[in-house]
Amino acid sequence: MTDTNASTDDSSYYILNREYFSECFDESANTSINLKTFRQTIVLIILASVLFVMDIEPYVVWFLFCLVGVELLSIRYKRSWWITRQMLSGAAGSKVNVRIDDQGIFTDSPHRQQAMLWQDIIDIKNTKKGFLVAHNNLTHYLSKSGLNANALALIESKQIRSLGRGF
Repeated sequence: MTDTNASTDDSSYYILNREYFSECFDESANTSINLKTFRQTIVLIILASVLFVMDIEPYVVWFLFCLVGVELLSIRYKRSWWITRQMLSGAAGSKVNVRIDDQGIFTDSPHRQQAMLWQDIIDIKNTKKGFLVAHNNLTHYLSKSGLNANALALIESKQIRSLGRGF
């Protein structure tokens, strides 16, 4: 899935392919199904029912019912749909260089460069296959498989310090 360069600055790289996107979704997505998951579907059903009772144009009502169907499909096939969207994006197939040092986590790809400084990282959560890094109100996924032992040790030490917020 990913390869690691053998340099001393803990640089590695990932290829944004189906395997990486699948791991990213599996490790980071909230797949629990509860009432909140169906909130938009319920609102659309209520709206369509009200418009149906008010004898509004039937095309509008049927359009809303079709939207309900699409929403139900998006809940059922959430993983497949998300992975397909990522594979259709311009970033698919790109090489993303990752450098981890005492300053932070730096990523560089043809489409985006990002620096996550340790002092700006809110939290680091360890998953089975990677890390969830909370930074600037966003959560980023970083796979362990492409990181060398030094990078893993550095992230884990920062993770321990984040519990006490002592980056």
